[in-house]
Amino acid sequence: MRKKYQWHIGAVFVTAAVILGALYYYGIFVGKKEQPAVYSVILYQNTNDEWSTLVEGTEQAEEDLDIDVNYVYLARDDTAQEQAAAVRREINAGSSGILLAPVDTEEVQNVLKSMYLKVPVLCVETGAGDDFPVLRTDDRAMGKAMGEAILKDMDSTGAQRRVAILTEYMGRDSVRLRYEGLTEALKEAKEPVIIEERARFHGDFSLGRFIKSVFYDAPPYLVTLDKYMTEQAAAAWTGYRQENEKNKLSCRIYGIGNTARTVNDLDNENIAALMYQNEFNMGYQGITYLTQKNRKKWLEENSAIRYRMVTKESLYEDENERLLFSNT
Repeated sequence: MRKKYQWHIGAVFVTAAVILGALYYYGIFVGKKEQPAVYSVILYQNTNDEWSTLVEGTEQAEEDLDIDVNYVYLARDDTAQEQAAAVRREINAGSSGILLAPVDTEEVQNVLKSMYLKVPVLCVETGAGDDFPVLRTDDRAMGKAMGEAILKDMDSTGAQRRVAILTEYMGRDSVRLRYEGLTEALKEAKEPVIIEERARFHGDFSLGRFIKSVFYDAPPYLVTLDKYMTEQAAAAWTGYRQENEKNKLSCRIYGIGNTARTVNDLDNENIAALMYQNEFNMGYQGITYLTQKNRKKWLEENSAIRYRMVTKESLYEDENERLLFSNT
């Protein structure tokens, strides 16, 4: 009887050990496998939520793909080295892939090439050289379309054929390509157009004050090639015009932009026209790319990012309203 009782006690201990072992295995191994993969989005210069539309796209992808996305926003003056340090931290923290908007094409390319990158890196909006894939619109075509719109405006209004171009942030190839497309269109005009390039000197005063000084020369057209510059140009023009209310001032700003501030300035006629790219798709497709097994083939089939021009008259058309107004 005693032996039978001991046998029952032993069976209980064995059963308990099996159950505990199963629970341990499930908690340590199976439980880990069920944790969603984490991807990182590292963006330059997030002044006034300039990336809100792209982030809406990445958040939608996060929900649809059942993954986690971590966001890193650089300050306005952060360098390529600081952006590379952010990439390194995210990878060391377990990120499965990086979606990166480079602060400067050549400098970011140089620092990334010196790093061991064990996860995929996809650039968005701006490239980092041929070694890294990039998802963006046709920046040169977008710049050329802007130039053609300005020429058409000149022809219809009879305005002076003179264009001032703010050449800030030319270290990003997106800005450089837009500039090349813009100047190509202006130089091909049947009637000559005077092109004036304006940029701050190293250590010069703030961008806003610099742009306001450009208005002293009364350019009939001012072009900005980056959404932050467009915000600053609209603010500077508004202030300059208010300070000189008695004078009949006119400057038509054509800019790249899709932020809430630029859209508001367009609606208030502080900006004549905006060119913008579909950043929602850029964010959504960017995260989706990082999750693919055959990423190269996927990118070849899904890399078309469209751009559009919008004026006050077309601002509330369905497509523009969907892409320019958050959560609509």
